[in-house]
Amino acid sequence: MKIRNGFVSNSSSSSFVIFRECLSEKQLNKILHVEKTIEKLIKKDEENGGTKNLIDKFSYYDQDPWRVVVYDDFVFGETSMDNFDMSAFLKQIKVDSDCINWDDGYNDHPYQNQLDFIKEMKQVYRKKKLEKINKNTDNDN
Repeated sequence: MKIRNGFVSNSSSSSFVIFRECLSEKQLNKILHVEKTIEKLIKKDEENGGTKNLIDKFSYYDQDPWRVVVYDDFVFGETSMDNFDMSAFLKQIKVDSDCINWDDGYNDHPYQNQLDFIKEMKQVYRKKKLEKINKNTDNDN
């Protein structure tokens, strides 16, 4: 099994899944409108003197588009050319990296290992919810 951490600079194809419960509506909207979001981030950075150098960090954002699809339990993204550093973008908008699974390759749908990752994340979050419910029940007694 391949595990991809971060950005690969060889212009290969890539895909990711993000467990949906990890995302706020604001983060999801930024992912769905990545180009517009980056333009706003770059403009804001330039107004502040370009201290974060986002224009370089997010180069190719308008040339190497990512297709993003929202499913019930996860967000899937893929591209045939990953010159644009989607990993850096997701970090910039504060998406928890533990909720993301990367893979190499161009595919219209998530790979099996990505679906398995989502299944595992569901179990983890279900367990956390049950623990929270049990804790609240214990505190009420």
